[in-house]
Amino acid sequence: MNETTQTVDRTRVVLAIGSALGTVLGGDLPEITEDSRLFELGLDSTGVLELLLHLEDELGLEVDPENLQMEHFESVGALADFVSAELGV
Repeated sequence: MNETTQTVDRTRVVLAIGSALGTVLGGDLPEITEDSRLFELGLDSTGVLELLLHLEDELGLEVDPENLQMEHFESVGALADFVSAELGV
């Protein structure tokens, strides 16, 4: 996979995370960047599950709960790294 494809795929993952956050958290969110910290945006443990369900639907992702670690939810970028690895991009 070339660098352009990886960038496009990563961009798609980050956009999907932003979209899912908007759905899960509702209301007006600040601009979402890879540095945005998920729990500072208002995400809680129930929201994490909803977020993962939205990402599974939008990206065709199947998350194995055994692979989840708290550090995957530190920021949008950390979650994008995890999701990209799970998707193989």
